[in-house]
Amino acid sequence: MPFSETDISLLRSSTLLQGLPALPIFEDTLRNPANQLLLPADTVVIVAGALAPGLHLIAHGTVEMFVAPGDGNEKIVDFARAGSVFAEESLFEEQPVRYTARTLTPAAILRIPEDTVGEWLARSPEFSRRLIGLLAARTDYLQKDMVTFCTKSATARLVCYLVCQFNQAPKTPDGSLSLNITVPRGKLASRLGVSDSHLSRAFRELEEKGLVVKQRNGIFIPDVQALSKYVCPAGCDW
Repeated sequence: MPFSETDISLLRSSTLLQGLPALPIFEDTLRNPANQLLLPADTVVIVAGALAPGLHLIAHGTVEMFVAPGDGNEKIVDFARAGSVFAEESLFEEQPVRYTARTLTPAAILRIPEDTVGEWLARSPEFSRRLIGLLAARTDYLQKDMVTFCTKSATARLVCYLVCQFNQAPKTPDGSLSLNITVPRGKLASRLGVSDSHLSRAFRELEEKGLVVKQRNGIFIPDVQALSKYVCPAGCDW
């Protein structure tokens, strides 16, 4: 089944494509059924070791990237959500992807073949700038993530992830924030590099301080600035 017009609109509104001219090279790729992946949850999109899988842009849904060491236990590397991309590091490098990507929820994903990405780069300077900016932002994200893993406690890692790295809903004028967390607790713990029990204690600590409030579909942060200051008294590290 091809993408709906809503799926196409979501792709066009992504950071990578928003505002780009409606050139045939873009439209043909967006509307080519061979590039459109409509997947149920728990579907493998890319297998570790794949070569040149192409650039993947998510219209809606959540994708988890994980590695499976020799002990068989999966380790979550990251999550990708609506509007974001994955497998960008494999473009033009002839290096295998080092993780497996699997849908965590039902998802609509545009797969842009590597040759097509090359054509877009050659034909559209604006797309080239967007992709370079995306890669720079990704590098910055990974550097911050590495420092967080090396220097912060479980509670601080959780706060940094919620405030700085999570796909945030718009803040309200009073500084509060509601987050719809679709990631299971065990997978979030794996992503943060902590045990399930450490993550539970971190949530409980924040709840007892009144810094987060459990809700049916996620959590409510009454005061984002206060939550940040709880783990970074001198201000956000980033």
